[in-house]
Amino acid sequence: MSSSTVDLHSHSTCSDGGHAPSFVVELAAQRGIEVLALTDHDTLQGIAEAQATGAEHGVHVVAGIELSAKYSAGQCHLLAWLPSPVPQAFHVWTTSREVDREQRAKEMVRRLNEQGFEIAWEDVRARAAGNLGRPHVADTLIAAGHCTDRRDAFERLIGRGCHAYVGSGKIAPEAAVEQAVAAGALVSLAHPYTLELEGQPLSDFVGRLADAGLGALEAHRGDQDAARQAEYCDLAERHGLLVSAGSDFHSVELEDGPRGQRELGWTGDPGLSPEAREQLLSRLPGVPANLVR
Repeated sequence: MSSSTVDLHSHSTCSDGGHAPSFVVELAAQRGIEVLALTDHDTLQGIAEAQATGAEHGVHVVAGIELSAKYSAGQCHLLAWLPSPVPQAFHVWTTSREVDREQRAKEMVRRLNEQGFEIAWEDVRARAAGNLGRPHVADTLIAAGHCTDRRDAFERLIGRGCHAYVGSGKIAPEAAVEQAVAAGALVSLAHPYTLELEGQPLSDFVGRLADAGLGALEAHRGDQDAARQAEYCDLAERHGLLVSAGSDFHSVELEDGPRGQRELGWTGDPGLSPEAREQLLSRLPGVPANLVR
């Protein structure tokens, strides 16, 4: 397995990742990644540290964020890659997204306690170095003896369909795209399979986002096989979108875990073609010309 030189989807301890932003960038340098986007959930907290480390190690770090949008069926997440420095107005807007995630976690804790799975909010909050996510709730459940591991927590208590599950995102997908585009971002639909749509309904949904300013679709990932990647490349072409590539890296320990292959730098086989890579990098805000080709 060989790593891609472009990975535009990764996480750190500023959301639900397992490593500091500097560690993620240092690992990217070790693996030959030239262009990395740190895309923590609904926060830009780790960007300054990541970019400073990137400058030291020869990795171009794109300012990124993974936005959670309101969506009733599955999950709708959007990757926004922004210019540096990120416009102040967008920084202010993301603060409200951080508040939304904290309120979501508090509601999950309330529901768990209501069911008899008692945990303290303070314990959940203490586990998060940055933005809160379900993994922090899961780890607190494990520590309290209610679950054996994260998979158990998600399957029985806080996953979709469970009583304590609370959906993420309070903003419509189209509005989230428009907000990011107004800040100068290139926006991509992340892991389209989590929408739980196929065929024409998926195409219609992507079309609506494209009308709102969506610029790309995450076709290349380690947890998407070649057939799925080809399907998403066709979908992107149909709507005039670029194709993007990302590992969705969270931690070294979870690189080959139950949620699929998420090794930093691994974006699946076949991954980005040279032509698609050039097209994508030429549209990414701030990528130096020498890295585009």
